[in-house]
Amino acid sequence: MPITLLLQKNFKHMHKLLLSASFLLLFTIIAAAQSEKSEKVYWYTFTSIELDGVWKPNEEPPFPIFSDAVKKLEGKLITIDGYTIPLDPSGNQVVLSANPFSACFFCGKASPASIMNILFDKPQKGLKTDDYITVTGRLQLNSTDTSQPYYTLEHATFEKKK
Repeated sequence: MPITLLLQKNFKHMHKLLLSASFLLLFTIIAAAQSEKSEKVYWYTFTSIELDGVWKPNEEPPFPIFSDAVKKLEGKLITIDGYTIPLDPSGNQVVLSANPFSACFFCGKASPASIMNILFDKPQKGLKTDDYITVTGRLQLNSTDTSQPYYTLEHATFEKKK
């Protein structure tokens, strides 16, 4: 058998083998990503942290002192319910609050730990102030910039509106 014919047959076989291996790897990665379950978290976990000072309306909030329970959630996929405060007309970002707007942190009736920045991968343009929603995303903590919320949910997905 000529060497070129032998190489052609082997190439076709290797090509099929590599293609099969690529699909297997892709399905394994997708299955692993889908198998990560989000953890349902309630506002009490976030609002029960300590602050390094007293918060007063119209002043910069104090820095957070995150509890061990909150620290364990950093980088994890979580699900949380709350009231929306839309900030971005494009629908890519909202603030989620433990309380309705009339009693939220911005109005001085709640802790700065009672709000969370939500960054959606897919815009959610239909959300209005005080819509009560469920979102899932990856939690990031902020203990260095008091001009931003203490909590951010990145790559958030809108689960449902209640």
